[in-house]
Amino acid sequence: MRMSNLLVATILIGMGAPLAGAAEQGGRLALVASEAENIVAVIDLEAAQRVKTLVTGKTPHAMAITPSGRIYVNNRGTKDLTVIDGKTLVVVKQVALPATSFQLSVSPDGKTLAVAYKDALKLSLLDTASDTITKTVEIGNVPADFKGVTMKHPYWTPDGKHVYVADAVNKVIVKVDVANGATTGTIDIKGVNHYLHPSADGRLLYAVNEKSGGGTSLALIDPATDTIVKDLPVALAGGEKPLGHHGAFTQDGRFFLVCNEGGSRVHVLDVQKREWVKTIPTGNGPGHATLSPDGKYFFVVHHNDGVITVIDSQNMEAVKNIRIGTGNMQAHSAWFSPDGRHYYAVASEDKTLVKIDVAKLDVVATMPVGAASMFFAIKDGGRFPPTE
Repeated sequence: MRMSNLLVATILIGMGAPLAGAAEQGGRLALVASEAENIVAVIDLEAAQRVKTLVTGKTPHAMAITPSGRIYVNNRGTKDLTVIDGKTLVVVKQVALPATSFQLSVSPDGKTLAVAYKDALKLSLLDTASDTITKTVEIGNVPADFKGVTMKHPYWTPDGKHVYVADAVNKVIVKVDVANGATTGTIDIKGVNHYLHPSADGRLLYAVNEKSGGGTSLALIDPATDTIVKDLPVALAGGEKPLGHHGAFTQDGRFFLVCNEGGSRVHVLDVQKREWVKTIPTGNGPGHATLSPDGKYFFVVHHNDGVITVIDSQNMEAVKNIRIGTGNMQAHSAWFSPDGRHYYAVASEDKTLVKIDVAKLDVVATMPVGAASMFFAIKDGGRFPPTE
């Protein structure tokens, strides 16, 4: 149910005062979205405690942040976005949407928010200065018998002129011209793309596909021609399911790691040879690999167990599984502090935000968060660094 104007007014009155302490003094905060409690918990990472609670729509998941600190929360249970002023940490409004959002992405200049939907083939473009939708691009119709999420993560081209978005109904990636508000072409991946990663030189897009050709794959796409340069099927072991999720490059760009959430390994691609060269055992359901600031380690979040797998990026070997919870689910986001000393992740079923000492490879602090917390954002002083 959408929040009434009266309820929104109550939220603004009850939480309208700027946050004292950490936010005003430039401290380090985590904003953790709880899908079960319909809140964003604000955690002071230095004091290791909750300092504020912001009420959202139903089932808040991801957050997209503009350079000025405007925070958009996509609610997967209501047809709206919650908008938070990142400076004062106050909920300022709900923006009505034509469908239920799945993921968000801010344009390179921060002026436009792209909204992809879980139950419609549309892409909305929202002006972040006014919080109004300027265009909704019709991508296609959804058959009545279609089951699953219709679209995944939107990806902006570096010049901000186009958005790529996965169309899971027709098993293609669609390219949208932002200025004209129209589709300009499709890339047939014969499956469902989950995420697009640009190469360091921008010449290729690495498309991690959930399913493709009966399995899962990594498609290398030339964005100049919107053609697939090479499609690389991911070899699955017995009992593994095809569910490609996210990937990550080594610091030197020589290797690319692909996480298959349906298994218990990550797959290593030699970027120059465009060949798979290794698989690395991990915990169950690897979803996101984050490289430490010094390039030494990948920390891998899992969606089906309570450990973080640490991979040495030099020899591509797993060196430790760090247990962060007893449950079988972790959040989709993680973050290294800029100095690389600490890593933060969420053990969702345990309802804790966990701080790991990178040198010791051990948990050194836990902080309580809401139930089913699946995403968090960081406010580091006046900055909003990206989380993975």
